[in-house]
Amino acid sequence: MKRKLVSFFMIIFLSFSGSYALNLYEEELKSDSVYFMDYHNNTPIVEKNIHKKRSPASLTKIMTFIIAYENSEQRDKTKVLVTQEMLGTVDPESSGTKLKVGEEVSITDLLNCMMISSSGYAAMALAYHIGGGLENFVNMMNEKALQIGCQETHFENPDGIYHENQYSTAFDMSKITKYAMKNPDFINIVSKSEYNALGDERDPVTTTNYLIDRKRGGKYYRPWVKGIKTGCIEDAGKCLISYASKEKETYLSIVMGGPLKDDLGNSFEDNMAMLDTVNLYDWAFENLKKIKLKDKYFPVDEVDVSLAWGRDKLILESDEDLEVTLPKDTKKEDISFEYSLPTNLEAPVEAGDVICKADIIYRGEKIGCMNLVSSETVKKSYFLAIFKILKTIFGSKIFIISASVILLLLASYIFYTLQYNRKRRKKEKPRKIINFKNPK
Repeated sequence: MKRKLVSFFMIIFLSFSGSYALNLYEEELKSDSVYFMDYHNNTPIVEKNIHKKRSPASLTKIMTFIIAYENSEQRDKTKVLVTQEMLGTVDPESSGTKLKVGEEVSITDLLNCMMISSSGYAAMALAYHIGGGLENFVNMMNEKALQIGCQETHFENPDGIYHENQYSTAFDMSKITKYAMKNPDFINIVSKSEYNALGDERDPVTTTNYLIDRKRGGKYYRPWVKGIKTGCIEDAGKCLISYASKEKETYLSIVMGGPLKDDLGNSFEDNMAMLDTVNLYDWAFENLKKIKLKDKYFPVDEVDVSLAWGRDKLILESDEDLEVTLPKDTKKEDISFEYSLPTNLEAPVEAGDVICKADIIYRGEKIGCMNLVSSETVKKSYFLAIFKILKTIFGSKIFIISASVILLLLASYIFYTLQYNRKRRKKEKPRKIINFKNPK
């Protein structure tokens, strides 16, 4: 049976089986790929070309950080000797803090240099130290990408310099970033605007992310933006991954392919990736809110159940909290969900069994999918099960036809037997009885 409900307090926004976004943002996005989401409930809000494969530029270094961090210990104490072999593989156009042959730098300082100033030198030093060479390190990067669930990503180097076989998507970069954000040391590093990595005789490394730089950020600076990583090469355009927290709301933004020039070939004065990002944050904090509807295990509907002794209904519920990020002017009638229940369930049913999926509808647009699950365990009655089997057998066409044939044959046999006996009696002659007491 098909159902469509518009009860605001029964809406469930969770368990995305696919990627859905409202795309409520009405302003033009200059960047070619954008993925903007509510970080806590993993709700996509704005999408643009999120599965388009493109060069990730220095966003690559997020994965380099993951591999280097997870394959090292005592990072503050472990020193990496910078060699000519390491520096010889650094592209001349590589950005960020430069290293010198012969100096020793801790893994912690290298991670800071790489993520704050986007140092390609630090990325190469880490790759050689951790992987024993580029090839092995890159293999580790690709293996990790698959483990995280990235199906649209492939790496050829750890620093993000252009390579025709190095690509990712906004969707995959969101997976990589969310994985890295589980690490508090990663969050601590990418939120810094300055860091004294190489001693007092060298200038501190400074961030390339103007959104978190109070000194140099200018119109891009937002105090509630916390990171994460910039990227820019000609083939990739301007790129920026960031997150922002304000008033208990946290958004994650992946922007790739920010144009470097306008349609006339003139260079943009603005960093279009940063501009798109701050505009999205300003809009989201001003216009969106997280709506807490009900706690999980709130009854949603019921379904008929059979083969259960003493009951014929089973209550269904959501298996997640009921929460959604929507415009502040959202009304009850704007939200509904649709699902198709089975006409009947047969016991046994375990608590938590998924009975069906429901589509979340906002103003006529599908924005998510949830699971409706059994609220309890229902045991099977074997007496009712046997009765059903017998009922099925006795009610089947084959049984009815077979029984009819047998009855017909039996009736025919009885009829034939009666007729035969009647004829036989007529043919038999009556016997003559002789009375010996009175002989004639």
